[in-house]
Amino acid sequence: MTGYGTPWESSGYTTTRPRLQGTHRCDVVVIGAGLTGLTTAVELLELDPDLDVVLVEADHVAAGASGRGTGLLGPRVGPPAAVARRRYGDDVARASYLWSAAAVQHTMDLVRRLRISCDLVPGTQLVVAADEKAAEDQWREAEAARALGLPVTLVEQDELPPVAARYRSGLRHGPAATLDPAALTGQLARAGEQRGLRIFERSTVRRIRRGLLLSVATDDGVVVADDVVVAVNAFSSVLGAPTGVIGVSVQAGVTQKLPPDAVEALDGLLTEPLIEHGELSPYFRLVPDGRLVVGGGAVRRGPFGSLAPAPGRLRAAVRALSPALADMEIESSWAGPVAMTRDGLPVIGHHPDDPHLHHAGGCNGHGIAVSVQHGTQLARWIVNGLRDDPPTALPWVRPKAPWVPRGRLADRALDRYLAHLTAAAEQARPASTGRRADPAGPPRTTDGDTP
Repeated sequence: MTGYGTPWESSGYTTTRPRLQGTHRCDVVVIGAGLTGLTTAVELLELDPDLDVVLVEADHVAAGASGRGTGLLGPRVGPPAAVARRRYGDDVARASYLWSAAAVQHTMDLVRRLRISCDLVPGTQLVVAADEKAAEDQWREAEAARALGLPVTLVEQDELPPVAARYRSGLRHGPAATLDPAALTGQLARAGEQRGLRIFERSTVRRIRRGLLLSVATDDGVVVADDVVVAVNAFSSVLGAPTGVIGVSVQAGVTQKLPPDAVEALDGLLTEPLIEHGELSPYFRLVPDGRLVVGGGAVRRGPFGSLAPAPGRLRAAVRALSPALADMEIESSWAGPVAMTRDGLPVIGHHPDDPHLHHAGGCNGHGIAVSVQHGTQLARWIVNGLRDDPPTALPWVRPKAPWVPRGRLADRALDRYLAHLTAAAEQARPASTGRRADPAGPPRTTDGDTP
């Protein structure tokens, strides 16, 4: 089974909600029924139960990245710490990472507080180096984390867990967790509805009109509100939101249920997923029902599933992970939308000419914790006017990300670049088990800004 969806996750989408029809008046209208939009709505109604909040979704709850993710909940936002120090200075680099770690903890607390059943498994994440250059990058990142006092640990090859024995080194990040993001999103929708949230599905927003009040128009209806939150992430360009965010499609898959010996060999992946260092490199997590989720590989421009799933590429990554997986097949694979920015940072802010038109997105593949935290912050901004939460010094608190060239030529150039990345990931050699010559010595690579 292949397709553009979440064949292995339980989205919690069990009801058919109405389309938006006619004219409605409310306090806040949220566009987008993903993690950011639904967290915003739920937090708004918890901060002020008297608010009238409406959510409008073009498809259905969890239809985008929030329903098609692979469930990695971990810290890190924007470029690596070593790069962030050069770009923004130590104070901002430190604050950024600690903000992302707090976002992970906030998400876990939200799941527990709302009693959401989404297979939450707390743990850590291990980013592993498959070659010499990646190991040197990790040494540099560990030095930066040590200088900033961040909870990041360099794991030398002889200290790696058995499932990662073929790699050169690793960086352990925490706190972290895994969960079913589709279940989390679907149950957030129900939690919102229990608090009075009105959700309209299959209602594509065609325009947002600014004025004394804001109005959001679909094909069959209009919502007039004091505040509008645009939380469409990879679909920002489709809506015309000038946020500097571009949508791309990435792939993932899940194996058939593993035999007991394979589950035993990969047992550590339940609490500590394995993420290979580098762009489009594969990553792996074990789910509680005994299957292995694998991501990374092909990527295409556009959020609408133009990327055909490639089970062969995913199968090769799985079989290279462990001898116990030599005959393992991919049970299901799918494509999903991710929102990217030129500088690798997300965006949260408001329209430069209207402080009541808010937006958030551009998570660059680190969406679960960032999305939930952004939803909470948007709600606080609207109810309390806290423009310093998060601190405005954080570089992603801004009206928009750097400009992304568009048009036929620019899109063609981007397509070629993404095809190059995909080919490079496909042709990467299997990881060697050799050691670096001098683990404690300085790296020999140049000090570039590429993560």
